[in-house]
Amino acid sequence: MKPILPIALLAAVGLAGAAVAAPALAPQPAPQKPAEARADRPAATPAGDMWSRVHWDDDDSARRGQPWPRLNSAALRQAGMVKVREVERDDGEIEVEGYDARGREIDVTMDAAGQRVLRVDRDDEDDRWGD
Repeated sequence: MKPILPIALLAAVGLAGAAVAAPALAPQPAPQKPAEARADRPAATPAGDMWSRVHWDDDDSARRGQPWPRLNSAALRQAGMVKVREVERDDGEIEVEGYDARGREIDVTMDAAGQRVLRVDRDDEDDRWGD
């Protein structure tokens, strides 16, 4: 009987060790590679709620397929925009549609590089609720 006790202890210790080591030995998921830049939207949009759920529309045939420039968020904020709804590249300019702090629709036209504001058009009505 004496030889069975050490064998049983070794088996129990082996099972316990395997249970502890199993998570470490389990296959790990492959690391995700970063999202690749696509021509229909910038590789990285500026941070902040201002840019959530933005529609990017490329109608500029001369630049179609080229990467989007990183837009100047500070210039858009200075023009009064607090929420961006759509960005459209057309005719060598970038048109940014969104809302100001009062909920009025605002259209900001920027240069092709997205750095300078060229024009600002405001709607006098609150269009957020579709009334």
